[in-house]
This record gives sequence, C-alpha cells and structure tokens, in this order.
Amino acid sequence: MSSNSETYSNEPFGRSRGRARRSFLSVLFTILLLAVTISFSVALVISYLTPYVAPSIFGSLTIVGIFAPILYMSVAICALIWLVSRHWKIAGIVALFLIPGLFRISDFYNIDFIRKVEVKADKRSFSVMSHNVRGFYDDRSCNAVGRYVDFLASSELADVVCFQEYALPMRGVERIDSLFEARYGAGKCYKRDVVEAGEVVLRTYSRFPIIKSGDISGQGRGTSQWVDIVVSKDTVRIFNNHLHSMNITVSDSEDIAEGRILQDGDRMRSIVNRIADNSSIRASYVDTLCMVVAETPYENIICGDFNDTPMSYVYGELIKNHSDAFVKCGSGYGYTFRPMYGMLRIDYILYSEGLDVQKYEVDECVMLSDHLPIKATIKLQPKK
Repeated sequence: MSSNSETYSNEPFGRSRGRARRSFLSVLFTILLLAVTISFSVALVISYLTPYVAPSIFGSLTIVGIFAPILYMSVAICALIWLVSRHWKIAGIVALFLIPGLFRISDFYNIDFIRKVEVKADKRSFSVMSHNVRGFYDDRSCNAVGRYVDFLASSELADVVCFQEYALPMRGVERIDSLFEARYGAGKCYKRDVVEAGEVVLRTYSRFPIIKSGDISGQGRGTSQWVDIVVSKDTVRIFNNHLHSMNITVSDSEDIAEGRILQDGDRMRSIVNRIADNSSIRASYVDTLCMVVAETPYENIICGDFNDTPMSYVYGELIKNHSDAFVKCGSGYGYTFRPMYGMLRIDYILYSEGLDVQKYEVDECVMLSDHLPIKATIKLQPKK
C-alpha cells in the first residue's frame, strides 16, 4: 500500500520535472533561433548595400554580396520557422527584411513562363556570345582546343563572339580561326585582339564589318576591348571585358562551398582580404570603363567576365542605363561559374536602351572551362 502511495505521489513531480525540461529546451531553442535570425538578417541587409558602397570604402562587403542568395534563403527559412512556431510578430518583422530582396530575385533566378518563343530572322537582329575559355585548358589542365572546335562546329555560331583569356600561342588554336572563316564566309570574318605580354587576352570575332576598335588597359586591374560593328546600316559598339580576377583557387572555391574554410581562421582571413583587395582594384577600373561607356555615341553592349556577382559595386555601376539579358530572357538559376557548386553568376551580356533582347541562353553542358558560354539574341529598336 505504501509503495503504491509512493508511486502515486511521485507522478506529479515527474511530470513537473519533464515540463520544466521541455520549457528550458524551448527557451534555449528560441534564444538560439533569435540569434541566428538576427545574424542572417544583418548579413542580408549588408548584402543589399554592396552595389552602392565602393569597395575602396569597405571591401569586405563584397564577400557578403557573394552569398546573397544563400542569406536570402536562410532568412526566409527563419521567418517560416517563426511562423510555424506561432511567433507572429517576430515572423512579420523578419519577413520585412525579405521585401527589398524580392526586387533582386530575377538577378539570380528566373521562372520560364512563356519565353520559349521562336526568334525570327531579322536584319536588325544579331546574336552575341561571351565565354572565358581559360586559355583552352580543361579541368585537368589539358589542351581543349580540339573539343572546343567541335563544340563551336556543332552549335549555331553567334554573329559576334567575345572570348576572354584566349591566351595564344596554343597548339591547334588556328583551327578556331579556320572554323570562323568557314562559317562566316570568305572575306566576311572580322576579328580584333588585345595582346598583353605576348598573349591574346581578349579576342572578338564578328560576322559584321568592324569599322573601328580600341582597348582600355587597366595595367593588371582588368582589360576591355571595344569594337564598332555595322548592323543594318546602324553602328553598335560592343565592349568585351575581362575584369581583374578574385584570385580564388580551385581548392579555395571547394573549401568555401563546403564550409571547411571556417575551420582555418588564418586562411579565411587571407581569402577575405584577397577578395576585398581585388574588389577595390576592379572597382577602380570600372569607374574608368563607365566613363568610356558614357561617352559612346552608339547603342552598346557590355559583355564578358566581370568576376563579380549581381550584388556588387561593379555590376551596380555597369548596369546603369543598361539592362541584363539574363534578367529579361533567362530562365532558372543563372550561374556561369562552375566552381563553388555553380553558385555564382559573374559573366554578363548587358545592353543599352535602344536595343532589346529576344533570347538568352547558357550552355551548361560545355565543361571545357571553369566558365560557361552565354549567348543572347539582340535586336536594334526602331529609332524614335
């Protein structure tokens, strides 16, 4: 009888202790979730500011901008958890941080509704392709010229092709010249090079006559080439760009993507400093490039490897008075840089107000460089 009574008297105490433990865990979870939410929200706000703050003022902002899509998803998940937990006010406050990002989602991801429209041949339309070919070396540092020629031969060749890191001399590279001459027609293949230290760092091929060209040398900060082509009696200037590298190695990219870099403080600081310093170098060069673009008397296209994401000062400056071909006609997640699990879009085709984009595509099957080739069909708008 006494043992039964003893068991009965201990039950309320056991339940009370269980409730106390659950209450403690609930409070601990809430505190941790709040700390995580605040951290991600602050980082997201900082990423919103990166296009407007010159890296020379605060270069470390650039690395926050790189991870803007991940930060946005993290804050959205936090808001959802608060909502499910019935913390309505906190969920509402967190959701407010997501509103500015709604206007930037298309910079990274586009839903393809009814965009697959057949582009009709038009005298005022032309296609532009841009690709950083990494000197025609594949992932194993083997000569990829032969396979690249096969890729070009099997695809619909763009009317204007802008290469970055062309890097002559390379065994067999003359086959690319031969292919363009064969596809464009005898006497109708035009090309211009930018040569630095004996290597062709930029090359532009055109089906249309090139009536004038020039380059903007950045003394290691970046290189740009411009060519004036004649399309249907109108002149269009095309800027082919390879902006200063982030100097992030393949192993750096893998460690960043997999989070291993967090375990090595010295190496993490080294990478952050490199990204910050190189962002400042690119920004300084882009200020010069933008002045040249502003003085251009023709409709123009700015394309190439910018080495910066849409949440960056470089992109923010170059997109002024221009539109992004991916934002207008792209679909899916628009990455162009294969390392880091394809998180980054750093190659672009931007076009001025008197032009319109009809089609944009990126070939994810081309594994011959660390960058993917991008292509857009552009149309000259009727003059007002």
